[in-house]
Amino acid sequence: MLGNVKNIRLPLAALRRRLVQNPKTSILSFVVLLIAILYFALWRVEHGDFGRWYWNYGIVLHPAMIHIMPYGNWGPVEGPPRWIQEIHDAPWMGHWRIPELSEPVYNRSLSSITPPRHPHDQRGLISPSLIKIHIFSTVKPKAQEKRHLIRRLSPIFQIPPAYRHLIEVKFVVGHAYKEDWSVDEEMEASLTEEQEMYGDMFRLNLYHGENLREGKILDWIRAVGDGEDGGRDSWWLFKVDDDSVLNLPTFLDTLITLDPHIPHYLGTSLNRWPPYQHHFTGMVTGFSWGVVKTMAAGIAKMPRGDIEWSYDDDVLTGEIMFDLPSGPQCRRQSSHDSSNVELLPDYCDPHRPPPWGWTSSPLSPDPRTDLVRYDFVRRMGDKDVWFVKGDVARHSWFFKFPEGWEKEWKKNIKGKMWKPPKWFERFADPAIGA
Repeated sequence: MLGNVKNIRLPLAALRRRLVQNPKTSILSFVVLLIAILYFALWRVEHGDFGRWYWNYGIVLHPAMIHIMPYGNWGPVEGPPRWIQEIHDAPWMGHWRIPELSEPVYNRSLSSITPPRHPHDQRGLISPSLIKIHIFSTVKPKAQEKRHLIRRLSPIFQIPPAYRHLIEVKFVVGHAYKEDWSVDEEMEASLTEEQEMYGDMFRLNLYHGENLREGKILDWIRAVGDGEDGGRDSWWLFKVDDDSVLNLPTFLDTLITLDPHIPHYLGTSLNRWPPYQHHFTGMVTGFSWGVVKTMAAGIAKMPRGDIEWSYDDDVLTGEIMFDLPSGPQCRRQSSHDSSNVELLPDYCDPHRPPPWGWTSSPLSPDPRTDLVRYDFVRRMGDKDVWFVKGDVARHSWFFKFPEGWEKEWKKNIKGKMWKPPKWFERFADPAIGA
């Protein structure tokens, strides 16, 4: 036994002497070993259940991490995003007028004769909103049940009554068809009754009656930009999945620090699928009003087949951000003398990849379009990922079910109320008081 111990000590002593005699080699060997261990650990993480979360978080910390972190069950994205010329040819996002917020203003001829049954019912309200929260829903009976739950626990109840005219909450729904593509009269009658009662549904004429990946996102953006959702302008427009639970007071505290005059695309990149170009996950995705108007103008000119082309809605939205029209700094200024054409910087080429490629986080603001990609990162995400803070929004597969959604609401949202800043008092409803 003693001999075995001596045999172990001798190689260790020899190794110690070598390390002392060659410090530079020792340090280099240690660094190489550390990198190998870290790389192996990252490789193991990438192939785990939440590998893409860690990978996405790494490239948020610095876009150059895309060249260091190992890929999981996906490869690098080398191709450019889908190019939509009609979006690129639309007016620039800074071209549009951003509305002024105010006290509530009503079109009395459009107002309900009887008092609304629910704060979501804003029929007749024509003054601009601070934010439009459009919850994507479907025509299925279970989706209708979920809408009733969300109405009962609506984020609008987290807003003081004097400021609720600044918050619009609607459900985006298509139309009901049977398997033989005939109209489901019974379901349509139920949806019509629901709309008459609550006034908070935005019905779209969609391909196949209802869909998510065959044009719903584009039809929605165009319709909102054209005022078909009621006609109110806004500072911000957000698409929210019905399996996401929004902490509206905290969300608004962040939004009012941002300038809606500057083009914005907002969301979180943590849950996105790395095999695609950079985008924010669809759980909560938003835009400043100028971006909405620009996209709506472009979508209105797209061929119907291009709109209905089947594709993931959040990925498509991220790709469109690369297609937006250039800002003034990237518009060619020329005179009648062709030799006097101003040469534009390389970054003004819309087909040129971002510095770190199409997958990693692009520069923000974008030097060509001035678009700010506002990434909430850990502030939105899946409740089961340990490092997700989720103080703005959380989502989960379990939130698809009413009991899961309500449990999350009771745990993290119940009892919270937004406290508007002092400068917001001028927008309060005088009939209620701040």
